[in-house]
Amino acid sequence: MTGRTGDDLGSTESGLHFQVSRLLGGAAIAAIAATGALVVMLVTDLPGPPPPPGPNGQLPPPPNLQALAIFPVVTGLFVLAWLAVLVAFSRDQILRRILQTRGGVPEPAAIERDTRELLADMRRELAADRQRDLADLEDRIASLTSEYGEQRETDGYRNGVRRASLPGQAGVDIRSIRRVPPGD
Repeated sequence: MTGRTGDDLGSTESGLHFQVSRLLGGAAIAAIAATGALVVMLVTDLPGPPPPPGPNGQLPPPPNLQALAIFPVVTGLFVLAWLAVLVAFSRDQILRRILQTRGGVPEPAAIERDTRELLADMRRELAADRQRDLADLEDRIASLTSEYGEQRETDGYRNGVRRASLPGQAGVDIRSIRRVPPGD
């Protein structure tokens, strides 16, 4: 065995590091399955030459075109699956380069600490947002209640004036619900 540094592990002459991640493995399995489905469809389901004419010069039966309707779907799955393999492979290469420039993979304890700090910050922000929303809601409810009360009082006053103006209601005293402070 020879001693190699961590940066040297898994590298090749071309500089590509081929390590199968779960995403890449799943995409590769889907791509291989889509390729198999496309090959099977090409070999078995595509219609052949048109059938010969029927007896007594009748038209031949129409060919089965159901396979031609499914062919674009299978071809699309084939293309998308191989595109997913390409994207996953590129993603893995980019992540590997980023980790190399940052000095390797961070320790799990550091990741856990950062996660706890992020969660604590998020909880504080949510609590502050909740308090702010509650204060806004209380202000809005107070203003709506006040507006409703004013509207009811105004409607009552108008109704009283309207009734007082009816014939036979002379001398009716109409007063505001609110008391006028002394001295006004």
